[in-house]
Amino acid sequence: MKAIFEKTNFKNRIIWILFVWFFLYELVDGLLVLAVGDLLRGLIPDQSAGLAFVLEYYTPLTASCLFFVLLCLAVKKNRFLIETFRPSREGRSMKMLGTGLLLGFLTNFFCILCALIHGDIKLYPDFSASQVPLMIFALVSVFFQSTSEELWCRCFLYDRINVHYPLWMAIVINGSLFGLMHLANPGMSALALADLIICGVSYSMLRWYSGSIWTCFGIHTMWNFTQNFLFGLPNSGLVSEASVFHLDAATGISNWIYSYEFGVEGGAPAVFIDLLLAVAIIILAKRDGRLGELLESRESRGEMPVMAPENTQTV
Repeated sequence: MKAIFEKTNFKNRIIWILFVWFFLYELVDGLLVLAVGDLLRGLIPDQSAGLAFVLEYYTPLTASCLFFVLLCLAVKKNRFLIETFRPSREGRSMKMLGTGLLLGFLTNFFCILCALIHGDIKLYPDFSASQVPLMIFALVSVFFQSTSEELWCRCFLYDRINVHYPLWMAIVINGSLFGLMHLANPGMSALALADLIICGVSYSMLRWYSGSIWTCFGIHTMWNFTQNFLFGLPNSGLVSEASVFHLDAATGISNWIYSYEFGVEGGAPAVFIDLLLAVAIIILAKRDGRLGELLESRESRGEMPVMAPENTQTV
């Protein structure tokens, strides 16, 4: 264990990888997304409340995905990451995306159903055919927003750490940072933070077991879309102005099952379903004899990616 912390090249160490991630994602990428959001609001002055919400919180993250791809192309040390999200010619990526979308709907709907049965929320339909274009645009925007977070967590952190360090470290570290980066969201609580960290870890394990980050793109997208735009509930504290169902605000109750401000992610059912996903993956991996992979790095498996020379100035 001691040896994995003694890499001679500083740029192979976790502390450097975390610094680069924070600088590029939280600072550079964050400023880029804010600028794109301001640009969109200026280009489309007459916006409905629903469109304004999508343009403010979801659509600008398209720029984050583009920035990530350009970064991988421009920096030799990061080019191997492209293979992580490049769609496969056999169509497997789309199959994994579909699997993720189904998992995202089922896991989120389970949490919503718990809140409905417990009487914490009441929903009423509020949808017309005229909203269909907005819902399609919202789904595409949510896909890019969710994909952005997955690229920076389940791709950059996950793969860069796993080059020299055991897979379990890559899973725990990126999963924990995934939860922590939501700390500033409205209505954050200790239970919500615990769920988001567990969620980050379980999605990382899903990435590992499925062998495709597209599964994570799907589950993350449909979780957010189901919660925010199908049922009109807060998504990590953010409430959509357009949805198929709307929450009866007079009936919303905060307790251990549902958080009125944060949404189902602030309740115990979300913790349970995310833990269940992680446990199910562990059981399946044990059945397949794959648990030993969690102790391995790319280096130990002899799968070192093609990266820049040690003396090249890279990030």
